[in-house]
Amino acid sequence: MLGDGRPWLRTVRRLLNGVAFGVVALGLALARIQVAPDVYFDARNVPIALIALFEGWPAGLVAALPVAIYRWFWLGGIGTVPGLVSVACAAAAGGLVHWWATRSGRVRTAHTFGLGALTFLTTLLGYAMLGAPGLGKFARTWPHFLVAYVGGIGVLATLFQNVVERERLHAGERRFRALLDESSEAIRIVDAASRRILETNRTDCALSGRPRPALLGRDAREFWPEDAAGRDRWEALGAEVDAAGAASAFGLPLRTAGGAVRSIDLTCRRVDRDGRRYDIVIFRDAGPREALDAARREVSDLRAITLIANATAHEINNPLTVIVGSLELLQRRLDAEGQETRWIDRAIDASQRIRDIIARMTHITRVEASGAFPGVPAMLDIHRSSEDNTGRH
Repeated sequence: MLGDGRPWLRTVRRLLNGVAFGVVALGLALARIQVAPDVYFDARNVPIALIALFEGWPAGLVAALPVAIYRWFWLGGIGTVPGLVSVACAAAAGGLVHWWATRSGRVRTAHTFGLGALTFLTTLLGYAMLGAPGLGKFARTWPHFLVAYVGGIGVLATLFQNVVERERLHAGERRFRALLDESSEAIRIVDAASRRILETNRTDCALSGRPRPALLGRDAREFWPEDAAGRDRWEALGAEVDAAGAASAFGLPLRTAGGAVRSIDLTCRRVDRDGRRYDIVIFRDAGPREALDAARREVSDLRAITLIANATAHEINNPLTVIVGSLELLQRRLDAEGQETRWIDRAIDASQRIRDIIARMTHITRVEASGAFPGVPAMLDIHRSSEDNTGRH
């Protein structure tokens, strides 16, 4: 494939493919076909040009090496140098078209048949280097070379490209699958018409309590809660997606394996692709967010209560001090055994209780409500809300 993979893996792949196609090229050179007396035809340049097209000129040169060794050390003759030039030019032509295809992003029909034409010309160059005898032989074999190089390379390269494209699609699918599973949020891709789940990820499986095969193909409505209120919320969400193309919901009930219901925060977006509509659903467990919201509300309530308690203590303590002081002065003027003295003692005790209540109010550390009774709303339980700080009073 053009440009994919790690550098050292690409290098190893190119070398191995070059050797493999070089062996094929050598086999074609050995299996030459006689088309006339002392005139032979073979398609050795086809695999050399093909591997150079898909893997670049280094792989093309590696593929040309076995043919060059055979031509130089084994076959010999006056056609040795032209033969070496021909296979080297075929590798160079494949590398040149590879560079062209890389700039285009993929191998196209123009690249394949263009390479076939260039390879045909490199063969003509080799015969031309032999002079008039070589051109005479080429005149009797050029239709074979034309079919083998232009047609053969064009067709084979197109087939190879289809294989490469399929592998690229599979690689892209595997990469998409891996990235989807690495997401910290649950993701579902749902067919908008049938409500069937087409794709999901590992986080969805964990939240739903079901493995991926058990989720794919299921109707997404099977995971709605059984109660009417919960199903109405899902129906309202679907209606909003139909109308606006996107919707969000917080604290939405989701039925998991075994019938348990958990709260989720969800975002849904509808997309159109190739005439079909899909809902991309992204959701997460709402438990941590709800716990954080509850903590924030408690902090806000506690701050409000503290401000009110401090203000109340300030406003009550001043007149209460005057009342207690006046009662104590009055107590000194009365008979210690009189009924009025007992009344004053009771007032002073009540005033002290008011002081204790105010002291507790200024040391509230949490919000604890008292139980509600018919006709009586729930109230702040001052003793329970400040009992951790009773030693400080």
